Amino acid sequence: MIQIEKLTPYQCEMLDTMWEMETESEYFAWYELLDREDQLLAESLQCLIILESMEPTMTDTAKAARYLKKFQLQ
Repeated sequence: MIQIEKLTPYQCEMLDTMWEMETESEYFAWYELLDREDQLLAESLQCLIILESMEPTMTDTAKAARYLKKFQLQ
């Protein structure tokens, strides 16, 4: 489950609207109707969702660092 905290009511409303989109073309049609400020907000919220969804796969960076060190040129 994706959870983003400390959003304003307006940001939550925008995210709800974004979640309701069923297709990419529907999203872009809606996005084009927004003014530039809201387009930037939509892009930021989209990035937050992507980053939050990636978090579970990025928690064990120590293991990755060990592997990289193994192949480091001396």
